Amino acid sequence: MDVWGTLLATVVGAAIALLGQHLMKRAEDRARLSELLMEQCSLVAASAADFENRIFEEWILGLADRVDGFDLSAHRLASVRLQILSRDRALFSALEELNEAGKALGGCWRRGDVDDDEVTRRYSRHHIAIAEFIAVSGDVVPRRLALT
Repeated sequence: MDVWGTLLATVVGAAIALLGQHLMKRAEDRARLSELLMEQCSLVAASAADFENRIFEEWILGLADRVDGFDLSAHRLASVRLQILSRDRALFSALEELNEAGKALGGCWRRGDVDDDEVTRRYSRHHIAIAEFIAVSGDVVPRRLALT
């Protein structure tokens, strides 16, 4: 009976070790995905703020060609990564509003010779959308991190 007991203890010990490794890998993967989510949220918010600052520099400060230097492809890439990493409806809604506000502001600005009231309205909408996106991200990311 000692041989069978030793064999059973060995098998159970190995199973516990394998289960522990599996659980640790799963937790590490979740933590990595949460970090990627936080990174993409940060990139989207920073990119939107950069766009807004470039509009301000041309509009208020009179600098030339600032908006032309905006990296729209990086913003789009971060937005798509964010959509892949999260299924949160509030985050999607905030991201959609941010992108729509950005399109409206950019379209208005690129038309040129627009009145200040229209630019002000669209600029304000974009500014509010950034703040809302950051607030929603601030709710989603910690929740995701808590699941790890």
